[in-house]
Amino acid sequence: MRFQAKVRKVAVAAATFSVALGIGFVMQNGDALAGRFVEPAATPPDQFSMPAGPVLRPVAQAMPTPGDGLAAMPARLPMPRTLSQTLPQPAAEPALAPPVIPVQAQSVPERQAETPVPGPLAQPEAPRLLAALESDPAHDAPLPLPEPEPQIVCEPVLTAAPMPAAMVALSLTAPCAPDSTVTIHHQGMMFTVLTDPTGRLQVTVPALVAGAVFIADLGNGAGAVAVADVPEAAQIDRAVLLWQGLDGLMIHAREFDAPYGAPGHVWSGAPGNAQAAQAGEGGFLIRLGGPAIADGMMAEVYTYPSFQNRRSGTVVLTVEAEITAGNCGRDVSAQAIQMSPGGPPFAADLTMTLPDCDALGELLVLNNMLMDLTLAAR
Repeated sequence: MRFQAKVRKVAVAAATFSVALGIGFVMQNGDALAGRFVEPAATPPDQFSMPAGPVLRPVAQAMPTPGDGLAAMPARLPMPRTLSQTLPQPAAEPALAPPVIPVQAQSVPERQAETPVPGPLAQPEAPRLLAALESDPAHDAPLPLPEPEPQIVCEPVLTAAPMPAAMVALSLTAPCAPDSTVTIHHQGMMFTVLTDPTGRLQVTVPALVAGAVFIADLGNGAGAVAVADVPEAAQIDRAVLLWQGLDGLMIHAREFDAPYGAPGHVWSGAPGNAQAAQAGEGGFLIRLGGPAIADGMMAEVYTYPSFQNRRSGTVVLTVEAEITAGNCGRDVSAQAIQMSPGGPPFAADLTMTLPDCDALGELLVLNNMLMDLTLAAR
C-alpha cells in the first residue's frame, strides 16, 4: 500500500508537471501551434495511437479549471532555464506589437566614387577636341609645334679681316650694347669708340705685328677677341701716339725734308692714303677713337711702307700739341710706340703741363717722343 501510494504520488506529480509544461508551452506558442494542430476528430483513429497521458485539446479547452480536480494555477508557469534555451523564441503577440509595414528587401548598389563638387572659383574644363581629331583623317598627322620666339644672343662677337698695307678690318656685333663705349686693345695700343644703335661697330686698325690679336672691351667683364694673320706688318714702319681726354695732340711726318704744308707733309690735316703707300709713293696717317667721348682714349698711327720705298732719305717724325681752349694750362699724359722692320719696338711716355691760355693757337713741339726714319731705296 505504501509503495502504491508512492507510485500514485509520483504519477500525480508527473502528470502535474506534464500539464504545467504543456500549459506553458501552449501559452507561449499558442498562435504557432494553432496553425499546426487540428481537431483530434479530423485524424483517423486507426492510423496511429495517441500516447499515454493527458490529451491535448484545442487551446481554448486546454486551460484547466478548478472543477477538473486541479488546483487553480497561474496563467504562466516559470520555465526551467534549460527548457527556455531549447524551445524556440516566442513570437510577438499581434495584439501588443505595433503594426509592422512589410518592406521588400532591395539590393544595395555598389558605392561609386564620389565626384568632387567644384568650388565657386573652379573653372570648367576646356572642351577636348581629341575625339573630333581622331575621327577626322586630316588630323592623323601630329600637330606642328609652335616655333620658339627668336632669342637675342647678347654675347659680343668680334671678327678681324686682313687688308692691304697691313691693315685689319674689325667688325663687332653686340646686340645688348647699343650706343655703348668699346675700348679696342692691340699690342699696347688702345682707343675708345662707340657702337651704333644696333650694337654694331666697324673700324680699320693698323696691325703692329704679324700675328695680330685684337680685344674689344665693353666693360663689366664683357668683351670679345679676334686674331688676324698679317705677315706684311713685319715689313713696314709704324709710329703710334696715344693720349686721353685732350685734343690738340698730333703726329707730324715730313718725308724727305718736305716743309710744313708742302707735299710730303703728312699729318691729320693731310693724312694721305693706303693706296699711295702700296704704290711706294709715301706714307699715310690714321686717327682712331671718338673725340666726342669724354675722357676717351685716342690714337694716331703713321705708316710708311719701307719694304717698297723708291727713294732714299729721312722722314722726320715729331709730336706736336696745339694750344686750345680745351687743353691750355692742363696736364697732359701721352705715350709713343714705334715699330720698325728688323728692330725692337720703341716706347716713350710724356707727362707735362701745357702753357696757359694766353698761348692759344701756338704749337708746342715735343722732342724725343719719336725717332726719325732713315730709309734706303729698294
